[in-house]
Amino acid sequence: MLKQIPLLNRIKPHSSAITFVFAAVLMLIICHFVYWQEVGSIQREIDTVARAKADILREHIDNLKRETLFLSKLPDVKGIASLAHQPVLDTEQQAQFNTHIAHLKDVFKYYIQSIPELEQARFIDSKTGFETIRVERMKGSVIALPDSSLQQKSDRDYFIEAQKLQEGDVYVSPFNLNQENGSLVFPYLPVMRVSTLVFSQAKPQKESIGQIVINVSAEVLFSQLDITSTYSNINIYLVNDAGDYLLHPDKTKTFGFDIGQRYTLEDDFTDVGDGMYLTKDDSDFFSWLKVLFFSEENVYLDSTNTQRKVVVLAVANNHLAITKTLTVIFWYWVIIGILILLLKNTKNEVALKAKQQHLNTVLTMEQELNSILSHAPNGIMVVNRQGIITLANTQVERIFGYSQGELLGQSMNVLLPARFCHIHPNFMQAFFSAPETKLMGGGRELYGLHKTAKEVPLEIGLSVIEYKGELQAICGIVDITLRRQLEHLFEMVVDTLPNAVLLVDYNGVIELVNKQTERLFGYSRDDLLGNNIAMLVPESFREQHLAWRQSFFIAAGEEIDTERYYISGLCKDGTIFPLSIGLCTIETHKGKKLLSSIVDLTDSELEASALKKVTENLDRTSKMAGIGGWELDLITNELFYSEETYRIHGLPLGSKLSLDEAIAFYTPDSQPIIRKTLTEAIEMGKDWNVEVRFTNAANKLIWVKVAGTIEYENGKAVRLAGTMQDISERKYFIEELSRSNTELDNFAYVASHDLKSPLRGIDQLASWLEEDLKDKLEDEDAEHLRLMRGRISRMEKLLDDLLSYSRAGKKGDVIHSINIKSVVENVFDLCNTKNAFSLEFESATTDITTASVPLEQVIRNLINNAIKHHDTGKGTVYVSMVVNAPFYEFVVRDDGPGILDEFSEKIFTMFTTLKPRDEVEGSGMGLAIVKKIVVAMGGEISLDTSVQKGACFKFTWPMEIQNLMPNTRDVE
Repeated sequence: MLKQIPLLNRIKPHSSAITFVFAAVLMLIICHFVYWQEVGSIQREIDTVARAKADILREHIDNLKRETLFLSKLPDVKGIASLAHQPVLDTEQQAQFNTHIAHLKDVFKYYIQSIPELEQARFIDSKTGFETIRVERMKGSVIALPDSSLQQKSDRDYFIEAQKLQEGDVYVSPFNLNQENGSLVFPYLPVMRVSTLVFSQAKPQKESIGQIVINVSAEVLFSQLDITSTYSNINIYLVNDAGDYLLHPDKTKTFGFDIGQRYTLEDDFTDVGDGMYLTKDDSDFFSWLKVLFFSEENVYLDSTNTQRKVVVLAVANNHLAITKTLTVIFWYWVIIGILILLLKNTKNEVALKAKQQHLNTVLTMEQELNSILSHAPNGIMVVNRQGIITLANTQVERIFGYSQGELLGQSMNVLLPARFCHIHPNFMQAFFSAPETKLMGGGRELYGLHKTAKEVPLEIGLSVIEYKGELQAICGIVDITLRRQLEHLFEMVVDTLPNAVLLVDYNGVIELVNKQTERLFGYSRDDLLGNNIAMLVPESFREQHLAWRQSFFIAAGEEIDTERYYISGLCKDGTIFPLSIGLCTIETHKGKKLLSSIVDLTDSELEASALKKVTENLDRTSKMAGIGGWELDLITNELFYSEETYRIHGLPLGSKLSLDEAIAFYTPDSQPIIRKTLTEAIEMGKDWNVEVRFTNAANKLIWVKVAGTIEYENGKAVRLAGTMQDISERKYFIEELSRSNTELDNFAYVASHDLKSPLRGIDQLASWLEEDLKDKLEDEDAEHLRLMRGRISRMEKLLDDLLSYSRAGKKGDVIHSINIKSVVENVFDLCNTKNAFSLEFESATTDITTASVPLEQVIRNLINNAIKHHDTGKGTVYVSMVVNAPFYEFVVRDDGPGILDEFSEKIFTMFTTLKPRDEVEGSGMGLAIVKKIVVAMGGEISLDTSVQKGACFKFTWPMEIQNLMPNTRDVE
């Protein structure tokens, strides 16, 4: 027995060492677990921060792109673009150009004043690279620089890159320091530039005439990335695609690449793997423990080039992880020390030992519980039956703003809004009467009261625990402020959707609706929420809708693509209407829900019916008009014909033709014309309208009129579309009409010429008789002879007027500028042979461009009539002209006897006179010729019967004379 004692003494030290090693290993395991749990929390936190700050920067860049595009589409910018392509501007155009420039300067000033981050707004000429407009923020004011301060920017990178843009694209430059006249501006101003091109609208090819460029202060943008007031252990860095600092806690390290001294991310940090980094310039012995964690988010400046970007970095140290690990180590060894002390006191009396051991165990459990609760991610609080707080962890302090010392021993009412205080004791009593565990996510949602009197939305989970010798309630508390904000944002987004949206649970109970749902079904939101969705479905569709809804909930797959069904909906007033419903399931914090997207198809069905009717009418009209349609897809080279086009070709419906096969139907002399028009349409964007000869499938030669146009998508020609019409019959009638007109002209000329010869012979004979029998004729015979010669003269005048009438309206005159006042005065002087009449002319416009010869003929006939038919032989002729686009309106009025209303139409017919021919010499053709000329030119003439005295003729004369081609026949 004595020999065994030394052996036992040797074993004890070894047992203590093993125990110590075991305790150390356990400590390391616990420390490793606590440290990496905290590291994970840090990593998640910096990931959230990095994403949030990157989203802010993306949103700013996207807003700036939209602002730049908006500026490029301003009316004044379009006005500049419409004038800039012209080589030389006249005085009026130059004034318009200057007005647009002035207005655009004012718009730029307004934008810079309203958007704090804008420093400059410019319009740069694309051809010269010189600034046309420059408005900038200077010493707190926004000014437009004078022309003498404008600069050449053609050598700047942002100008060169923007010149490569397509219409509607935006270029975002890298962040760098602002330069003026090629040198850095001091103090340094970091900026970013956003540019877009302005194109002229001249055809056939649009041309870039300038750039809209806005300079954005990077400091204003970067100020929104600052988080120092919120997170003390997180820093935000911003680097460009080369790793140079754009944003750094030490501002002296930013934009070094612009001043010749680069500071990059690789210069400051060393990657040690597993997402951890060390600071290179930290020479402390314990620097290897000062690990940094990075989270990066890319913000792309160009959606098509991933190399052009800036990187948002959120960097956090591991101080919190080390601090919490050291705290665990401390409490761990405190507990170990307590256990050691308890073991050393085992020699005390048994009763004391048992009691002390029990007290120490309770103390240890409480300390461990406090330690665990302190590190719990949610708020945990213990409350007794009287509503007194007996335990609260650090998360409770964070949620409510009270320290643990302020909460312990206080009534639960201190954390409740006043409206809940009077009912809370009843809830507590009911809970303790029948304790029931309410898990997180399934408990009640209510509001707590922060120390600052601000209400905090909470989610509460309840259970019971034996604590300090009595049954108490343990409360799990989660601050759901962020979740409520996200839910509110989601509801706002859903509320603005154009479709009706409902969220229902498995039983079909409606939990969310938007405004469109209220408008579509006629129910208010209160009428819908909490009720079954079956109230919106007609009886005949309810079983089918229930099957669809349940199939989505019980589907085996975790994800189901949205499917759309076509059923009918039921309005509050009993109206049934067609709708399309899309169903998909989403996971929420309250479990799986069914999201329904509903589109009212009433208008779509009406539009489809109307479209079908229009299509049928169009097809019917096309057949009646003999016009067929065709379309050539330039991507697939596939050719499409309408039914009428197949009929013209003499082909069965649905026959497939290649482009070459279609061109082969045209005659050999017409094929080059068709190929040329297609080539010009594709290469130059020209429309066409040609008449060519065509041989159909039955080998019948016909004439066709082919018209077409080119269609573009994203600046690329993708489609040719046009019409085809059989014009053989029209061609035949035109040729026949042309031949008839030629024969009629020849007949009028021959008739006039051949009839004049015998008339001149008769007139000569009468003249001889008058001379030979001058003293032998009775007065009555002499009068008869005079009347015969007068009628011969009238007959000759009639033949001349017939020839004039046949030629009236031929549009072969040259168009040039004339002074209408001079024309009228010259015509009046020729007609007023006896100087017995005066002329009064009135017109605000004197110089006009028109066909002068037919206009002079009309005015001459009207003035001559006014003088010839005047009852007193002297008077005044009034002529006036006003511009009423697209016509000149003329009035020719006299102060003679006038014309009765009943003759207002008859006077324009051939051979019509209102007095006997022997009283007033004339053929009755003058006004007929006038009307024919005016109508042929595209105007109208009428007798104004509203004047009190005299005859008043009004006629309109087109400001633009169309189809003035020599030898063109007038067809009536």
